[in-house]
Amino acid sequence: MIGWAIFAGVALLALLLLWRPGRLDQAALMLVAAALFVAAAGYAWLGSPGEAGAPAAGRDKAMRSDTLFASERQMFLTKYGETGTVLATADAFNRMGEDETAADLLANTIARHPKDVDLRIGYAHALLVLAQGVMTPAVKLAFDRAGEIAPANPAPAYFLGLSQIEIGDVAGAEQTWRALDADLPAGSPWKAPLEKRLGVFALMRAQRAGR
Repeated sequence: MIGWAIFAGVALLALLLLWRPGRLDQAALMLVAAALFVAAAGYAWLGSPGEAGAPAAGRDKAMRSDTLFASERQMFLTKYGETGTVLATADAFNRMGEDETAADLLANTIARHPKDVDLRIGYAHALLVLAQGVMTPAVKLAFDRAGEIAPANPAPAYFLGLSQIEIGDVAGAEQTWRALDADLPAGSPWKAPLEKRLGVFALMRAQRAGR
């Protein structure tokens, strides 16, 4: 309990120092609060706040590395405001193995912002992680809903293809991305990075043919 008391005191002091007129706006305060929340979750998971000097050797789970989605979303999806904070927090929960919590966080936020396509893409991927890499009907439906909300936005199809790569469906990913590339206008900012990634498929085939 001493560990939690110290953590709570430091967190409260940080928020009080930042909460001064003109110091930070509401969006920035939300980001700081979310960071403290993630830190608390990590402390509860990785530390032993109820024990004095508890060793770390007895952990049951190790922290995971970031998924492809976590890396790519920082290039293609929003990183700011509530949406960026929620996506980053869900990634943190996935790293800690708290997959259901990540999906629930995104679902609850979508209930408040049902037209936010980035949140819906994050939710679709969170369901995929929760299903242990199985493209279940629920995962596919979540990606479809994201596409229906923003039919002109390439992000839902792009991240569907990325998810297919994550689960080993390389042929499906190439099909998804080639269909997306064909629909993109010539001046789309998505076209160059997408075609660069599509080039990897051609390279893979050339390497296999040369064996």
